[in-house]
Amino acid sequence: MRIPGTLIAHGGGPTSVLNASLRGVFEETREHRSGRLWGAQGGLGGLLRGRVLDLLRIPPRHFAEIARQPGSFIGSYRGPVTEEDLDRIIVFLRRRDIRRFFYTGGNGSMATALAIARRAAERGFELVTVGIPKTADNDLCETDHCPGFGSAARFLADAVRQIGLDQRALPTPVSLIEVMGRNTGWLAAAALLARNRPDDPPHFIYVPERPFNPDEFLTRIDRLLRKQGWVVGVVAEGLRLASGRLVHASSGSNRDAHGRPLTGDVAARLGLMISRKLKVRVRSEKPGLLFRAFASFRSEVDASEAFEAGRFAVSAAVRGESGVMVTLMRAPSRRYRCSYSIVPLERVAGRERRLPLRYLAGPAGIDEDYIRYVAPLTG
Repeated sequence: MRIPGTLIAHGGGPTSVLNASLRGVFEETREHRSGRLWGAQGGLGGLLRGRVLDLLRIPPRHFAEIARQPGSFIGSYRGPVTEEDLDRIIVFLRRRDIRRFFYTGGNGSMATALAIARRAAERGFELVTVGIPKTADNDLCETDHCPGFGSAARFLADAVRQIGLDQRALPTPVSLIEVMGRNTGWLAAAALLARNRPDDPPHFIYVPERPFNPDEFLTRIDRLLRKQGWVVGVVAEGLRLASGRLVHASSGSNRDAHGRPLTGDVAARLGLMISRKLKVRVRSEKPGLLFRAFASFRSEVDASEAFEAGRFAVSAAVRGESGVMVTLMRAPSRRYRCSYSIVPLERVAGRERRLPLRYLAGPAGIDEDYIRYVAPLTG
């Protein structure tokens, strides 16, 4: 009797531990002898062109090496998925007799996974659909944290610490470090890990959860310069004014896959404002993709949890769980422990988890309690 196949696809930006989740799916599928395992090359965009890879042909020892690499071994996709595309995906899965579908990604990808699950049901096609969380932004709902975040937080903390040492030795008056986070400040807030002494950077952290006030910003920098002569601060790319308008965004045709203006270069924009108003030199640092791609600084806790999330997804599918996403849960104990569960995709799809107000301290600070949340994830 032929065993139905399984397919895994990645959506959105990769992380330094995404391939660990892929390995988790690979290992657990082999262990359960769950038929063939296909990888969509280039995500759903590749799937729509019939590009799939037979992952079980890859020797396990090679997969161990793949799991340590950043990026995505099978590629990813960030484009729109139309109503017609949904039908084409179901036709492809039916033709290949693929009855289990795993989709790794953030809130937008979980919305796509839910749409595929619903379309399969409408077409009378029995398909088990399970989402695997993945985002360096850490903005997925219903999970304590997301695979990919711990490693990005670790990289940011070390970058801020080392830039601070450089600037303490030969100061540029102001250095601004721009951090990923269109609507949420989970990652930017993690820069607080770099501070060991009160005068260590970051000297401020601005996140999207708080309206940005340019006058307060300039006054703060002027006061810090008068006090210590140099400043290193962190700004999230998605800062917004009290009106809701982005402090800086692309114009014209520069849009993302969802038609929104691209965020970014906010540090450079704020740097120009500081130079004009305060008449001082400003450096703007934008690590950009390094946050999610710098595997040399990846967290082993993060990598292990990404792997286990992939394994748990397969176990859930074998039990017949469908239309769900794997969640990571923190045990209420003094020593950090993580366990895994599932949540309906409807509670995750298209939703965004913002940094709670309890972690915000004034207009440009992060409460020390945040350290207790983020530090275990960066180990």
